Amino acid sequence: MKNIIAEITKSIANIQGCQFASLTYLTKSTKELARYTVNLGFSYGNLVQKSITELEILIAENTATWSELQKQAAAEVMASLRETVEAHARGEQNSAYTKAGQYIPVVNGINVNTTDNTIQLFGLLNSKVTLVPGEYKKVNSKPLTVAKNAIRKQLSISKFREFALDLTNVDSVRVNGDTIELVPVGA
Repeated sequence: MKNIIAEITKSIANIQGCQFASLTYLTKSTKELARYTVNLGFSYGNLVQKSITELEILIAENTATWSELQKQAAAEVMASLRETVEAHARGEQNSAYTKAGQYIPVVNGINVNTTDNTIQLFGLLNSKVTLVPGEYKKVNSKPLTVAKNAIRKQLSISKFREFALDLTNVDSVRVNGDTIELVPVGA
């Protein structure tokens, strides 16, 4: 684990501004295999601010045509985004964040998950190519949740992704032209 952290940290630590990274990733829950290209080195705070602006525009353009449910969903998404900005200004997390205290930062975009000791890579989705489709369970969400998800999908924040870099679901990561091969111990 320390070798993997060192290799990834070495490649990511010198990032100035946003850089692309590519990884082939097997999703744990659905078993989907996909090649992702993500941007690293972004500011999460700026991403949330941008999403607030995007939502303000959506609300202004759609208020007359949206249903009451869509208006409520937009208001709740906006409240959550604003709470995130306020919490980050205090050095805290949004109160609804379910993973508070779970990560130890290594460098910008890389954390260690204290629950399962995986390395977490955070990036903004640029592209995704599905190599092997996964098995997706039917989700029975409440109408308000469906409406909030539809609104979030239109915002930049929807591109935020987290990848658990353990040896069961990632075989390599490419950053700045460097390929980091993740080889299981004893292989």
